[in-house]
Formats: sequence, structure tokens, C-alpha cells
Amino acid sequence: MLFRNTVAQTAGVAVGYIFSFLLAPLMLSRLGLDKFGVWAVTGAFATYAGLLDLGVGRSLIRFVAVFQAEGDVKRMRQSLGLGLLSVTAVGLVALAIVASLAHVIADQFGVLDGEEMRWVLIASVLIYSCNGYTGVINALGLGTRQMVPPNIAIIIGACLNFAISVATLLITRSLVAYAFANAAAAALSMIPAYVAMRRVGHGPYFALPTRSLTRQILSFSVKDQVGWIADLVNFQTDKIIIAFAVDIKAAAVYEIASRVVLGVRGIAIMTVSAMIPTAAAAIASEGRGVVKGMYRRYTLRSCSVAFPLFVVASATAPFLLIFWLNEAPGDSELLVPFLTLAYLFNMTTGVGSTIALAAGHPGVVSLNSVLIAALNLVFTLALAPLLGIWGVVGGTFVALLLGSLWFNWRFIRLFELRWSDFVAGVAPTGALALGLAIPPALISIAVGTPDGRLEAAFWLVLTSALYLIPYWFLATRWDLLPGKMRLPRVVQTRRVEEA
Repeated sequence: MLFRNTVAQTAGVAVGYIFSFLLAPLMLSRLGLDKFGVWAVTGAFATYAGLLDLGVGRSLIRFVAVFQAEGDVKRMRQSLGLGLLSVTAVGLVALAIVASLAHVIADQFGVLDGEEMRWVLIASVLIYSCNGYTGVINALGLGTRQMVPPNIAIIIGACLNFAISVATLLITRSLVAYAFANAAAAALSMIPAYVAMRRVGHGPYFALPTRSLTRQILSFSVKDQVGWIADLVNFQTDKIIIAFAVDIKAAAVYEIASRVVLGVRGIAIMTVSAMIPTAAAAIASEGRGVVKGMYRRYTLRSCSVAFPLFVVASATAPFLLIFWLNEAPGDSELLVPFLTLAYLFNMTTGVGSTIALAAGHPGVVSLNSVLIAALNLVFTLALAPLLGIWGVVGGTFVALLLGSLWFNWRFIRLFELRWSDFVAGVAPTGALALGLAIPPALISIAVGTPDGRLEAAFWLVLTSALYLIPYWFLATRWDLLPGKMRLPRVVQTRRVEEA
């Protein structure tokens, strides 16, 4: 079930990232680099509105899983009801805030006038709110580990958004029209989510939460919120700092590079995405004794899938960008490798963070995120005025590296594990993934920037194949990959040799 749920989660996220990649060239050609940068930074502002829900939305899946394990359907419904109330409250407050700040932001960027900026910000809040409602609806299926129906709904919603976005961009170059088209797509996406919810459970689905339940969820979610605030600093604030300290075009270039990196990270992190409800249910029913086995097993499996994704994206960055956009704006082809490797280090905390949240220790994850965010802010604010976009990248790299090491040390102490448990999961896959990257990296350096998409496609396919085929073979032979991702003939050959 865990493998099936992980595949479902990955498919839903992957489709969204694929459409995001396909849209970017059209957005750049129709809106221009300036408006593309405004849309990226506006999205970051809207994401910050999520701070106002005190972490309730991100905690729902965990509580649905726990209440299901306890057989408490009533509190499951109350949890979902609390989620709807929090999204509504946040949306109303955010609308008031963005309406008052529109002219100030417009003056700073100098791309849209005040009224246009206000409507774009309002549309962004509407998108956030509709996505928030969809997230609450999907929490029932995700929390009860019936992840296929909600992820099918997510895929349908992504298709709707893509079709409406493309049609709008072909009709008009207006960023306001594009923003409200996205808001309409987000609203329509609630329909398949509701249909999926009806497939995984029986109504009524929502109930008004009691004070005791609200306090219980808030005591957990506020701690988890701290970690999410820190993640916002790492994933969103960089664009805002660049927009204000450098210019909006530099923010657009950073957004292009970060879309590649966060796309890879989003897919890689799906290797542990289905673990929260599974681990929460296991710990609730069997106790903390299951942690060591889960940690050793899933760290190895998760890293064996995640590491090669980061490494191949880093090694083939120039080919990927040219094939994607037909150009590599600014320093984007150099930004991608640095950011990708920074987030590779951070992936070593994935399984530990998931287990800590499932075990009811969000503070462990939050404190680590706070450390990374604090280091990131200090470095980026100090270096961005001097080094521009590279000051931001350097600060992010060092912050993620130090924070990842600190988290792994704290997690091992908390659950009374050994460093050998960590090394056994990270070292074999890390050595294989980085070692096999040398040939494609040398090819990338020797070839340089391709002249067009056709040449870029050739080198992208060639270097990716030179990397991924040997990796897949060796990772299968050395028993690193999850069982259903291994090459069958290699597995069979190995069994014969062992016999």
C-alpha cells in the first residue's frame, strides 16, 4: 500500500510540475521577463498568507490518520471542519491586506500600475483559498491512506489549470487576465476533489470542531507552523529579497532556476510523502520501537530514488534550460547546479522529518527549519547587496548544508539511534549517485551551451541515459532501490548467483 500511495502522490505532483515547465516558455514569450518576475514574487506573497492559519491545513493529514487508527470518525470530521474554517478566515484577512499594499508593491516593481497590481494580488489570494479548500477535501483520502482518488483529482485539476492558462495566454498578454484565469481554474479543481472524497468515505464529511479538539490540533500545528515559516524563508523569501535588493528581472531569473530545482525536489520528496499517515498509524498502534526499522529501511530507499534526480538535473542543467526555454536567461545555467546540490543535502533529512512529525515531535523539525531560515536570512541579506543573486545562492547553500547536519544529529539522539543507521542509508546511494555523475558533467562542460532546442534535446537525452542506465543497473544489483523499481533481470541474476 505504501508503494502504491507513494506512486499516486508522485504522479499528482509530477503532473503539476510538468505543466509548470511547459507553461514557463509561453509565459515568458507572452508576458515578458518583467511580468513573469512579478507573477513569481506575487505568488510568494500569497503563499505567506498561509501563515495566518497557524499550521492547521498542513496538520490535517496527520490527525485524520491518527483518529482513523483510533476509530474516532467524529473527530476526523471535526478536523476537516476546522480546516475549512481556517482557510476561510485566512482568505478574508489576506484580501484586506493585499488590497491596502497594492500601490506600494506596484511602485517598487515599476511594471504594473497600482490598480493592476491590486487585482493580481486579489487573484493570488483567491487561488490560495481555493487550493486551501481543495487541500482540506483531499486530506480525508490522504489521511486514510487511500491516496489514489485524491491524486487523480489533483491531476484533473492540474490539467484544467494548464488548459485554461494556455488559452488565456494565447488570447491576451494581460497579467491580470492570466491571474484570474488561474483563480477560476483553482475553483473548478474543487469539483474533482469533492468527487474523490465521496469515493473514499461516507458523509457527513465535516463537523464544527470542539474547543478541546481545536486546542489539540493547534498545539501541534503551531509548532509545525514554525517549520513551515522557515521553509517559506528558504523557498520564497529569496525571490522577494532579490526583487527588492537587485531588481525584478533578477528575481525572474532566480525563479526560472528555482523552478527546475524545486520541481526536482518536489518529485524527490514524494519518496517520503506517503509515510506520514503510515508512520503515524504504526507508531500509534505499535509504539516507538518501530522507528529504527522504518528509519534504516526508508532512508536507504528514499535516497536511492531522490539523489539521482538531483544529480542528473545538476549535471545536465545547460541542456535542460535550452531545451525548456530555448535560452538560459542570466546566470540560470550556473544557478541550477548550485541550488540543486544544496537541496540534495537537505533530502537526507526527509525520512527523519517525516517520522518525527508522525511521532508527534514537530518541534524537532521546526527548530531545524528555524536554524536554516535564520542562517539563510543572515547570509542573503548581507550578501545580496554585494554579490547580487549569487549572495542569495551562497547563503542558501551553506544554510541548507549546516541545518541538515544539525537535524540528523538531533534526530539520532531523540530516537536513540546510531550514526551508522544514517550512514547506511545515505553513503551507498550518495557515492553511487555522485560517482556516476562525472562523465555527464564533463560532457556538459565540454559541449557548453547548445545553439537550439534540437541540439539541447540530443545532449540532454544522451547525458541522462549515460547516467541513469548505469545507476539503475547498479542500484538494483546492490539492493538500494525499492523492490518495485528494480530491474527484474538483474534481480533474477543476482538471486541465481547468491544461490
